[in-house]
Amino acid sequence: MTPLTDAPDPQPVSVTSLEHSIWPGLHAKLDVSLKRLALAHLSAPTKLVLHDAVDCTVKALHFDVFRRLAEADFGMLADDNENNLEGLFSAEVSEHGSQNIAQYCKENDWHVDIGFPHDGDAIVSISSLIRGDVTSCNTAKLVEALGYVWEESALAEFPAGCKLTLRKRAERKTPANSAILLDTTAGLDGVRQVCEKLGYGLLRFSSAGELIAASRSILENLKLPVDETALDRLAAAIPFNFYFDTIWGLALTGQNGVFENYRTRVRPDGDEERSVLFNVSGYRDAQAVIHTLWQVVSFDDGGAGLGEGSILSEARIHNITRNYVPQLVEEKAREAVRLGKDKLINEECRIAVLFCDIVGFTSFVESNASSESVINTLNTILRRVSSSVKRYHGSIDKFMGDSVMAIFRDPGNAVSAALDMQKHSEDINGLRSRAGQDALRLRIGIHWGEVVIGNVGTPERLDWTAIGDVVNTASRIEKNCNPGSILISRELRDAIDLSQHQEIICAEPFDINVKGKRESLSVCHVRHADDTDD
Repeated sequence: MTPLTDAPDPQPVSVTSLEHSIWPGLHAKLDVSLKRLALAHLSAPTKLVLHDAVDCTVKALHFDVFRRLAEADFGMLADDNENNLEGLFSAEVSEHGSQNIAQYCKENDWHVDIGFPHDGDAIVSISSLIRGDVTSCNTAKLVEALGYVWEESALAEFPAGCKLTLRKRAERKTPANSAILLDTTAGLDGVRQVCEKLGYGLLRFSSAGELIAASRSILENLKLPVDETALDRLAAAIPFNFYFDTIWGLALTGQNGVFENYRTRVRPDGDEERSVLFNVSGYRDAQAVIHTLWQVVSFDDGGAGLGEGSILSEARIHNITRNYVPQLVEEKAREAVRLGKDKLINEECRIAVLFCDIVGFTSFVESNASSESVINTLNTILRRVSSSVKRYHGSIDKFMGDSVMAIFRDPGNAVSAALDMQKHSEDINGLRSRAGQDALRLRIGIHWGEVVIGNVGTPERLDWTAIGDVVNTASRIEKNCNPGSILISRELRDAIDLSQHQEIICAEPFDINVKGKRESLSVCHVRHADDTDD
């Protein structure tokens, strides 16, 4: 039964571009809507539906705006130039993102409204000046599986537009927990059916590498005759590395003779133009027979970019290289994959940018140039700085020698992280002082405002980083900060909800002149509430 509420509908969110940081707010509103309808357990797939529908609607709006501009500026009528228009539109978005079109939308009040009405079984509504087509979305079947339905209604003031409302179907019922535990026979029967349905192949080898038996499906996948005359051709087509790595390697030396996720490319009769990439798992039985299961990954050269060999080796390589990948990139990449994307898109958002520099480290390096402890000392300090960023929900954007740039969604968290960094710095310098070593103090500057987080560089070497005046200003503030202090902009101070961050004490603002700024910049020092005021 749908709960009733007299609360007014929340204000819709107006969107002109997908490059704005809209999703955290939309996710929070969607969760409230789903909880109202007792659908909180469907939050993850419903967010996928929301992303897909908003993505399709905004892109449709942008294409229509681009069409209008093309007709006005170049006389390109859509009826005659639809393919050309689509090509030009793709080129514009690829080259410049959606910023130019989004700016036109802002100036002319063209936008998509996303609302969360308290209207019976309504989950979310999407209103646009352009008629949307949710049937073209990738999640159309998911909507049906979730027990939802898209309802279309007209916008009285905009005949060309429409309002799409995602509703819970009245007949939808939450299934009871009726899962059962399969016994061994039923489980094996189910596995057999899956293997047959997916065309998995079975091969058996002796521990010497001789092919003992093969299923028909693997011969069919390789387009070989499905009879015993093709078995020798099959054995010859399997690469030597496969035998070396698995039959004579992992299956004989691995734990319990089990191996998983080994990829190998098979070329029947040595045909370079015809190949199949397989994923192979297997085990050695008590009679030293190696049983293997072969899953097709790709046919011909469509998967040439997929490496061969053990996926476990690839995982080990990933574990080595992942520490060199910025936290924000990995986090956003995982989010993109969850949403069915294959690249990171530019994002406009308001964030706090923090710069932290180790004062005097260059002189320290010059004095200890022959000592390996220089790297250890640097890493000890940066490790503490990084832990403070993580503790307060920030992300390291980059390390720059003895400096760090970090970003935070919450301005108060940025200052709390800075206070934590300085506390750790005092602890480290206390130890250094007792050891008769010079102090290495931190200088921290923070600014708040709108930035673009996007792809910078070339396809060979890309950074996904924050750029804009806010970044440059934060760096300038840090350069004007005294060692051991934290200096923040007035914009950041005003953005902090001090009732939620009572540990932060802000001093009186004062003005500084920074490079690249015509007007002076208002800043203030901050300290922890437990610290004594000098």
